[in-house]
Amino acid sequence: MTLLAAISYSSGFQIDQFMADLAARLKARGLRLGGVVQHNDGACDQGCLSMALEDLASGARFPISENRGAASTGCRLDARGLAAAGGALTAALADGTDLVIVNKFGRQEVLGQGLRQEIAAALLADVPLLIAVREDFLPAWREFAGDDWMPLPAEADVVEAWALSLARVTA
Repeated sequence: MTLLAAISYSSGFQIDQFMADLAARLKARGLRLGGVVQHNDGACDQGCLSMALEDLASGARFPISENRGAASTGCRLDARGLAAAGGALTAALADGTDLVIVNKFGRQEVLGQGLRQEIAAALLADVPLLIAVREDFLPAWREFAGDDWMPLPAEADVVEAWALSLARVTA
């Protein structure tokens, strides 16, 4: 069984909430999780979502929305928060977690930035990893990850079954 799975989702699907809910379900089933999920908590001054990544091992949250001021027309990713979240992801690789979850392989990762290095480190460490990939980013994901990964639908029961079966195999 492959240690890597990617949940493919369409634009407009509420993947951040899906991944946070999924992580809560898996924790309730007794899995030791590492990695990060994204929370979008209300609106910042410019009307964008205030985004934070939650470290699944500690519960710590790292703000990743940069407040650009009242004249701004949109949000911008805060690289400091993303770097702190990357440190939490790296720590999860050393802590013997059952599963590492990375909220998504998004635009930053497609561009060679974001959590791309931490995702690669998890793959190289043979740590089970679950990630979400928007359908239009699948070609970049395939180029990055190769062919040895399991595609999963954005269906909580299917993903949970995969994660639980993998945890039994690697335990």
